[in-house]
Amino acid sequence: MAKKSRRVKKKGRRVRLSPTQMVQPEGGEGGEGGEVADVPLPAVRARPAVQASDLREEYRYVITDLRRIGIIAVAMLAVLIALALLLS
Repeated sequence: MAKKSRRVKKKGRRVRLSPTQMVQPEGGEGGEGGEVADVPLPAVRARPAVQASDLREEYRYVITDLRRIGIIAVAMLAVLIALALLLS
């Protein structure tokens, strides 16, 4: 038997809908088109253009992590090759 959830249900919660979900189909079967529901659209903020220098500064640690992963991978491959030669 499933355990009963203790989560409190919120009343009057607003449902988020995509623009596609806000289009109501017409009353017929397989009807094309439809009307847009009277639901306010969320405001979309424009993002400022990111400059290349900002990206280099922001992701500087990624290069060091990739370099470290590469060194470890080469070392592990060398150990595997050495073990294969010694054990065969």
